[in-house]
Amino acid sequence: MSQKKKVKLEDIAKEMGVSIVTVSNALNGRKGVGEELREEIKQVAKQLGYLGIDREAKKHQPSYIIGVLVAERYVKEFPSFYMDIYKLIAHEVAKKGHLTVLEVVTYQKENLQIQFEPFLEKKLAGLMVIGELKREYIEIIRKHYKVPIVCVDYYDVYEDIDYIITDGFGGMEQMTELLLEQGYRNLAFVGTPTATKNIMDRYQGYCKALEKVGEKVSQKNIINDRDFLNGDYRIDFELPEILPEAFVCNCDKTASLLLEKLEERGVQVPKDVSVVSFDNYYSQKNEDIKLTTYENDQKVIVKISLNTLLKRISNKKKRPSVRIIGGSIVKGNTVKLGGDK
Repeated sequence: MSQKKKVKLEDIAKEMGVSIVTVSNALNGRKGVGEELREEIKQVAKQLGYLGIDREAKKHQPSYIIGVLVAERYVKEFPSFYMDIYKLIAHEVAKKGHLTVLEVVTYQKENLQIQFEPFLEKKLAGLMVIGELKREYIEIIRKHYKVPIVCVDYYDVYEDIDYIITDGFGGMEQMTELLLEQGYRNLAFVGTPTATKNIMDRYQGYCKALEKVGEKVSQKNIINDRDFLNGDYRIDFELPEILPEAFVCNCDKTASLLLEKLEERGVQVPKDVSVVSFDNYYSQKNEDIKLTTYENDQKVIVKISLNTLLKRISNKKKRPSVRIIGGSIVKGNTVKLGGDK
């Protein structure tokens, strides 16, 4: 089998009817070539399979250093949804020829109990914040770094920051409606609404679904699962003596612990109670149980977040925005169908 001939600049020049110098200038971004002709030369180069075009483009592309911030409470225990988000970000940033610098913000740093220390690398082109951080800490970051900031899965009121968030409200409304459609009415929400904005959004989605069918929302049906005071990041809770018909969990990590506690009590899911959740990030400990949950596409979240930041870096005058990324229901076997009740 004969080897494919390597395409040279002279081949492109001959095809276009222009000089080799013109082709070289066009592909290297030099002056002396009209934009229309430059684009035509690039298209012909691609069609002929000229390998140097990608190399030349990367050679003239600026390289950025992007800082990434995430609170310690989100990555202290594994598996960690936000740590996986960071790994995807670092991978995509590297593919584009840039670098990331990660800062895990401890409880003391976030609450300004110790002196603020910026990234060692000061020449940051932009910042990405994964998950919620205290507003006081964000304000110091904004004052210290005059660079574009994109918050991932977290939003606030700052008009100079872009926010890329998952649809916590709409997603949890859908998960609650899934139970209501099966005839369930006695539901409990597992999560501490005041702990984070994300959990509050999901709780409000749960409330909205109940209100739409005329059901009252009772504070007695909230099972708090965490207390971030004094740096205690653990998720834990006690089951009520009298169980509801179904549980709506704010995240899969909480749902996983709930399933363990139900099993210890001898309660079968979904025979005795049903369970729905959020994230599609379930640590599968029982092969017979597949959690019914709401999936957030991590790759889509990362791609949109990074592209937003890079566009802001290249055009700082662009107006920041809030982008909500919708997800989809993943049906498992933790919901008992209405006809089986």
